[in-house]
Amino acid sequence: MEPFERPWFATGLRVPRSVLNSVDDAARAAHPEESCGLLYGPADDPAAITRAEPWDNLANKYHALDPETYPRTARAAYILHPMKMQRALEAGDARGEPVKVIFHSHCNVGAYFSHEDQTVAAPEGVPVVPVVYLVTSVRDGGLVDDHKLFAFDGGAWVERPLTVVEG
Repeated sequence: MEPFERPWFATGLRVPRSVLNSVDDAARAAHPEESCGLLYGPADDPAAITRAEPWDNLANKYHALDPETYPRTARAAYILHPMKMQRALEAGDARGEPVKVIFHSHCNVGAYFSHEDQTVAAPEGVPVVPVVYLVTSVRDGGLVDDHKLFAFDGGAWVERPLTVVEG
């Protein structure tokens, strides 16, 4: 299978409430900075998500080392460790539980896939990681008020349905 022929690109996703709660908890804990991490699910059920793995947002570290190249801090951006990301993709595929989603939060601005998000995810219009993206909106006071899922389809980022299931 080619890396960008992943079946979850063409469908919505089913996320257990407990997994989405983990995403929301990460967003609240990081606020007023962006949270980030991965969502995994079984390879044989493209729409299913089974677990969340919050990660450290490295944006502040990158900004401190090279503010010209990385002008945004964690208040407006997220950066995942690239080698750790590659290892997670390979390990997930090997165990039949691929990484299907990169999630991150937006603080006080809503859940949308920003121009910056699109540029990082697909420089030159080509996605760099075979995943879809979940954006969570978190407001002051820890209120999580929206989630939106985005996939690259036909050369553009489109919103996909996200179904929350109990369990």
